[in-house]
Amino acid sequence: MKHAARSVLILLCAAPGFAQVGGSGTPNTVPLWTNTTTLGNSAITQNAGNIGIGGAPNGGAKFSVFTANASGEAILGNNLSNATTTFPVGVIGLSAGLQGVGVYGQATSTTGSTLGVAGVTVSPTGIGIEGISDAPTGSGGSGVTGLFNGGGNGNGVVGISAGVQGSGVLGQSTTNIGVSGLTSAKAATAGYFDNTGSGNLLIGAVSGVHKFRVDGTGKGYFDGGTQTGGADFAESVAVSQREKSHEPGDLLMVDPQATRQLKLATEPYSTLVAGIYSTKPGVLATTHGLNEAAADEVPLAIVGIVPCKVTVENGPIQPGDLLVSSSTPGYAMKGTDRSRMLGAVVGKALEPISEGRGVIQVLVTLQ
Repeated sequence: MKHAARSVLILLCAAPGFAQVGGSGTPNTVPLWTNTTTLGNSAITQNAGNIGIGGAPNGGAKFSVFTANASGEAILGNNLSNATTTFPVGVIGLSAGLQGVGVYGQATSTTGSTLGVAGVTVSPTGIGIEGISDAPTGSGGSGVTGLFNGGGNGNGVVGISAGVQGSGVLGQSTTNIGVSGLTSAKAATAGYFDNTGSGNLLIGAVSGVHKFRVDGTGKGYFDGGTQTGGADFAESVAVSQREKSHEPGDLLMVDPQATRQLKLATEPYSTLVAGIYSTKPGVLATTHGLNEAAADEVPLAIVGIVPCKVTVENGPIQPGDLLVSSSTPGYAMKGTDRSRMLGAVVGKALEPISEGRGVIQVLVTLQ
């Protein structure tokens, strides 16, 4: 009986329905049927649990896809649903790490105009890339964050729109900040606006109603007026370098030995008095362009309320007293000689001082 069973097994293995499988392959490559009886290499490789398509797995990536197609995609996620009440997703990336990244795009070419991540929409109301932060608490959540760590002229986030009313970058928030710009470099800029068509640089609106705008010349328009942290209108003016120092609160006069230059006021009742070195101007006017350095210039308060150095060499000062220059360089005093005060008054005292020298609030009113 044993001999008969062995003969039957041999006959079955030699039957046409149990043909031998032939071919060869590369280790760690998932096999592919090249015909009905032969195996060869597929485009899929597996090594230590990592899978690669089009090449060996890349480093620690669990799944890697490679292609040399100049106009194709390495990975295409295509959701063909046309549902209008749900959110069909083509590709989704998830990360549970404390500093994890759901989707990361990196363009490694050091030349050309490469893009790490690009989003395109052809819908009139569509969005190329949308970032959503659903964090219920905290203050650091961001829908979209753009980082630029290079030394050239790169950009963290670039938004481009060809629509008549489209937005290159759109930020929306129902509770906090729609768009935020942050930089930690001293010479860098947190926000930059450039209209190459010479139109408006910036428009601010509330519920679609424009409240302010900055046009292409740099001029600002504000429906509700302007309010700053300063308290006066000042002009940037050069000061004499013959004197050792100048500081806020100094009383200044026109320097007769130079053009458009000031110096410390040093003569009583001087009609050359110009104003006060502003401590914190609310508006600073200048003849210089935005990027021009204003070397050796100080803010001269012309209108407003500013701190001023005063002395009681002509008597104690009371609120309302008219102030003129004194013999003490950079200090004002109470004016009492009406015959000498025309053109010499710098302002009115708003605070009293009874002895010595000090600094008081002064309403600048040149007269």
